[in-house]
Amino acid sequence: MMNINVQDTLRQYRRMLELPRNQRKAYYADEILKPFQPMFDIMQMPVDPDMLGLLPVSTDMDEKCAAMLNALESADAWRQAHAAIQGAGARFAAEGIPLPDDVVVGIFLGNPERLAASQGYTGAGSIPGYIQIVIAPNAYNLPRLQACIAHEFHHNVLFHNADWDFMRDVTVGRYIAIEGLAESFAGSLYGTDCIGPWVTGIGNDDLEKARRIIGKSLSVKGFMAVRPYIFGDHPMMPQEQSIGMPYCGGYAVGYHAVQAYLNKTGASVEFATLLDGDVIMEESGYFEIV
Repeated sequence: MMNINVQDTLRQYRRMLELPRNQRKAYYADEILKPFQPMFDIMQMPVDPDMLGLLPVSTDMDEKCAAMLNALESADAWRQAHAAIQGAGARFAAEGIPLPDDVVVGIFLGNPERLAASQGYTGAGSIPGYIQIVIAPNAYNLPRLQACIAHEFHHNVLFHNADWDFMRDVTVGRYIAIEGLAESFAGSLYGTDCIGPWVTGIGNDDLEKARRIIGKSLSVKGFMAVRPYIFGDHPMMPQEQSIGMPYCGGYAVGYHAVQAYLNKTGASVEFATLLDGDVIMEESGYFEIV
């Protein structure tokens, strides 16, 4: 049975706000982020709150931080997180798909300015056993919190069962399949109204532009080469690496391509999770005219 450990970041943040300002940064790293240190080590990623899009902890943010915590508490976000993982896990277990033994879930306060392009929320779940949700709670993203968590949990399950090296072996086709499957899974659980802005935020013209760019580049390989096709003109992407891809174009194209595959084949999104993403893209028919 999968063990679900939702960190009590509500209590931790409130404890942090009681500390003198000069002690908060150390508490943040040593207590709030500590359970995720193995994830940071695997990703070779510095524990930098700004890079993670987190709300600054050493500036005059006490009132904003407290208001965000109150909004998340009112939405029962921590119970929602547990229920989302439990429900998503049951869907995979019913299909006999192996799950991680343990999943640590953290809900972190996000910097609204850094997260503006994604409606104030984002997540990370590509390392099995760890899910981070970064959120500046608002009327748009709170109803979509569980769908975001389900998206990230799908990444956990996919990579728990993958037998290839992501950094070396990922192609454009595989990467957009990963994101398209995750969003399709979330949508199957919570409805298409909860599909994230990384899919719904792209207009028809930009979606077609992204489809054509990606359709000619599905076999591009290696994480650093693939990134521009996924994130597009994203704040995290250096401007000199721009290929003219609309913001998060790979996410949107991936979702629509996976939907085309599921509709064409009749496969469930759970079954498709174990397939090679390159095969899904090839058989989807979504790129037949590029």
